[in-house]
Amino acid sequence: MAKTYKSWQEKLHAKYNLPVVEPMPPKMVRLFGAGTICVPAPLEVDEIMRGVPRGRLITVNQIRAAVAKKHGATVG
Repeated sequence: MAKTYKSWQEKLHAKYNLPVVEPMPPKMVRLFGAGTICVPAPLEVDEIMRGVPRGRLITVNQIRAAVAKKHGATVG
């Protein structure tokens, strides 16, 4: 029987042609303002999360900011 799903490891290491930096979609302009948005590769987000020291906390907004800074975008 053929496998019909991907494991989280397969998704993490898949090549999705990411990261992508593009103009902010109109619906998101209302939330974040004009500028650019970066969609990161899964491995980039994993790298950021693994860089957090044990016992410390990182928020989604901090991850977004790190991704945006790395790629020169307004929002991550």
